[in-house]
Amino acid sequence: MHRGQDDCTPATRIRFVRCRVAAIPLILLALGPIACASSDTATYRTAPSPSATASSVPSATLADLTNAARIRAGFGPLTVEPQLNIAAQLQAAQLAALQVLQHNIPDGSNPAPSDRLAAAGYAWRAYGENIASGYPSAAETVAAWMNPPGHRDNILNPAFTEIGTASAGDVTGRQYRVRVFGKPG
Repeated sequence: MHRGQDDCTPATRIRFVRCRVAAIPLILLALGPIACASSDTATYRTAPSPSATASSVPSATLADLTNAARIRAGFGPLTVEPQLNIAAQLQAAQLAALQVLQHNIPDGSNPAPSDRLAAAGYAWRAYGENIASGYPSAAETVAAWMNPPGHRDNILNPAFTEIGTASAGDVTGRQYRVRVFGKPG
């Protein structure tokens, strides 16, 4: 999850600068699945990767599973927004290429979530980002995202009306999944 502001209470989660009370990345196994919340200073690295490929194929699955979780919790579904899919693909591709799991990537072509949203042409009023790596399936990724409060807050945030998702694999086959939530502005 990436979002932020001076006050991280649910009523003020509409403006995203940087949350000082960040959910800690969920590390299930050493070198196994990990999900990242707003830990911009944490970096998870493996061997350098010469190439990575991004795909929007799992996008419908991640979006469908996210909407199912929202509906079970009593919230309406999010609309898949192509521009948010592009922002998610930009992040998934650079995560896989650099083999890192972090929201802000100083060495990336689009270092911050707001850079990726701008590159995708998405004018936002609110946004959030969830990233994860190493889970074998989209269903396991979404299930893991429902556990940490920060990820769950993004999923169940009533301010968000749209979603974009993507996945990319690095040269070792490790999958990096990204979910970007938005409210157009």
